[in-house]
Amino acid sequence: MAQDRWVNRKNFFGELKRRNVYKVAVAYIVAGWALAQGLAQVLPVFAVPIWVIQLFVVLIILGLPIALGLAWAFELTPEGLKRTEEVDEAAAGAHKKRAWIYVVIAGVLVSIGLFFLGRYSAAPTQHAAIDSSAKSIAVLPFENLSDDKQNTYFADGVQDQILTNLARVADLRVISHTTVRQYKSGEPRNLRQIGRQLGVTHILEGSVQRAGDRLRIAAQLIDARTDSQIWAETYDRTAADLFAIQTELAESIVAQLQTKLSPQQKAEIEQRPTKDLVAFELYLRAKQIVDSYLIAEDVRAAVLSALQSLDQAIKRDPDFVSAYCYIARANDLLYFFDLDPTLNRILLAEAAVKAALRLRPESAEAHFAMADFLFRCHRDYDGALKELAIARPGLPNDTAFFILSGYINRRRDNWAQAERDFSDAVALDPRNPNAYNLLADTYNLQRKHFLAAQVYDRVLAAGERTPIVFFRRDSAIFNGTSNSTELRQVLSENPDMDIGGGQTPVRVFLALVDGNFAEAERVLAASSREDFQDIDYSFYYPKAWFEAMIARAKGDSARATAAFSAARTILEQKLAVKPEHARTVAVLAQVDAGLGRKELAIQEAQHAVDLMPVSKDIYDGALVLEGLAQVYTWTNEADRAIEVLQKLVTMPGYTNYARLKLHPMWNPLRGDPRFQKIVKSLAPKDQSK
Repeated sequence: MAQDRWVNRKNFFGELKRRNVYKVAVAYIVAGWALAQGLAQVLPVFAVPIWVIQLFVVLIILGLPIALGLAWAFELTPEGLKRTEEVDEAAAGAHKKRAWIYVVIAGVLVSIGLFFLGRYSAAPTQHAAIDSSAKSIAVLPFENLSDDKQNTYFADGVQDQILTNLARVADLRVISHTTVRQYKSGEPRNLRQIGRQLGVTHILEGSVQRAGDRLRIAAQLIDARTDSQIWAETYDRTAADLFAIQTELAESIVAQLQTKLSPQQKAEIEQRPTKDLVAFELYLRAKQIVDSYLIAEDVRAAVLSALQSLDQAIKRDPDFVSAYCYIARANDLLYFFDLDPTLNRILLAEAAVKAALRLRPESAEAHFAMADFLFRCHRDYDGALKELAIARPGLPNDTAFFILSGYINRRRDNWAQAERDFSDAVALDPRNPNAYNLLADTYNLQRKHFLAAQVYDRVLAAGERTPIVFFRRDSAIFNGTSNSTELRQVLSENPDMDIGGGQTPVRVFLALVDGNFAEAERVLAASSREDFQDIDYSFYYPKAWFEAMIARAKGDSARATAAFSAARTILEQKLAVKPEHARTVAVLAQVDAGLGRKELAIQEAQHAVDLMPVSKDIYDGALVLEGLAQVYTWTNEADRAIEVLQKLVTMPGYTNYARLKLHPMWNPLRGDPRFQKIVKSLAPKDQSK
C-alpha cells in the first residue's frame, strides 16, 4: 500500500512537470513581480492613491492559483490553446520548453525596464506629490518694518510662534530656533546656500509691521532648490488677530507642502497660547533667555530675570500654559546646576508644572515640562521617560525633547540611544550649542575622542568659527592623545575666554603639567570668579580647591592646608542645603584626604559612592567613583586605588588618557606598573572605524 502511494505521488509530480505547471508558476511569479514593481514605481508619479496599488498586488497574488489551474487543464500549442489530453506530448515538447523560457526572459526584461522607468521618471514636477524627504523647512527670522525698532523683539516672536506651530507637524522636518536665529533679518540671504547648509528644501521668510493697533505680516515660501517662490501672502489686520494669523499661516504652509496634519496636531496649532499680547511678549523675552542659558555670562542672574518676566506674564494671564512650563524649567535649572539648590526651587517648579497640566492635561509641552522636572529635581529617570513618551507625538521636531531624552539615556547606561538622541537634536538644530556639545560630550565619555573632534569640525565647517568651538575640539584631541599643542594655541590666542569658568582650570592643569607653578597661580588669581566648571558642565568647584591643588603640586603643605580648609568650609555650606548631593560629598572626601584625614576621607568617599552607584546613574556614578580612587591615591592605599581605576576604565566616564597620564593628582601612583598598564590601555587608537 505504501509503495502504491509513493508511485501515485511520483506520478502526480511527474504529471505536474509534463503539464508545465512548474514552468508556468516560475513565469507567473517573475512576471507578477515585474508588474508589481512597475506599478509601485510609476503610479505614485501620477498621485494614484496607495489603495489602488495595493489592490493590484492582491489581484496578482490571487491570480497565481488560477494560472496554475489553467496550466494543468490547457496547453499552448502552435495551433492555439487546447486541452492537455488532446495534445501529443512528444510533438509539442520541444516547443513548450522554449516557450516558457521566453516568458521568463521577457518578464525579467520588463521588470528591469519598469524599475528604471519608475526610478528616473519620478523626478519632481510642479504637479507631482512632494516626496516625504522633501518635507523640510527653515523659518528664518522675520524683518521688522515698524518705525519703532523696539518691535524687533515682536517680529522675532511672530517668527518663533510660526516655527513652533510648524514644528508640531510630525510629517514635516523643521529646523529649530537656535540655528535659524543665526540668519538675521535685514541682511542679504542666499536662500539656495542656506537650504544646502541646513539640509532643507523649503524656506519661509517674511516681515512684520506694527503701527498702533494695526498689524501687517507678509510671508513667502521659497523652494530653496530653485530659489523660486511657491506661495506668498500678506495679512493686514488688528494686533488682536496675531494668533489667528500665525495659525492661518502655518496651516497654509502645511497645505502647500502637501503635509499630513492629524486632528490633534491641528488642534495644537489652533490653540492660542494666551489671550494677552503683553503677556505673550513677556513670555517671549523670558523664553529666549532660558533657551540660551549656556551662553549667559551669569547664568543665575539671567534665569532669575527670566522668571521675573514669566511671573508678570501669568499675573496678566493665569491660564498661560507655556509660561507655566518655562517657570518650571527655569526653576529646574537653578536647582539642577546648584545655582539655588533649595527646596523652595523644587516647590516652585512643581507648582508651575502642575498648573500647566491642570489647565491642559493633554498638552505635550506640559508633559515635557513634567519630564524635565522629574529628571532635574528628583532624578526620577523612569518617571521622566514615561512623561516623554506621552509628550513625544506632540513634539516631533523639538530639540529640547531629544536633548532631555539623551541626558536620561546616558545616565541609564543606554549610550547607543543617547547618541541617537543627541544626533537627532543636532539634525534639527545644527547650530545649537547644547545639542552639538552634548553629542561631542557623549563621545568623549565613551573615549571616542576622534568622533567628538569630528562633531566640532562639522560645526566649524558650517561657519561657527568661535574660540569656544576651537577650544572644545582641541580639548577632545588633548583628552584622547595628551597632545596639547592646539589646545595651548587657542588658549593663548584668547586669554580672556572663560565661559562658565571652564577654561581657567584647563590653563591651571597645563601650567602644572609644565611645572610652572607661578603661571598656574597667576591665571587662577586673574579670574574674578569664585567657582569653576571642571571635568564636566554640571558641577562647580570652589576657587580654593584649585589653590590647594597648586600648593600641593609645588610641595607647599602650609598653603595647601589653608586652601583645602577654605574649600571645606564652602562645601559644607553647600551640603547644609543639599546634604545628599553625591558629587559634593565626593569632593569633600578629596579635600579631607588632602588635609590628611584618612579615615574620614575614605568614609565620605564611600558614602558618595553609596549615594550614587553606577547602577543608578553611570554618569555621576563614575565621577564619584573617580573621587574614591583619588582619595585612595592620596591616603597611600595604592592597591585599592588601582582596583577602582581598573574598574573605571572599563566603563564610560571622564577618566581619560590625558588626565591619568599628566595630572599631578595621580603622581603617587606613577611608579606602579599596574597604573602604567592602565594608562597604556587608554593610549590613542584608531577611532575612525
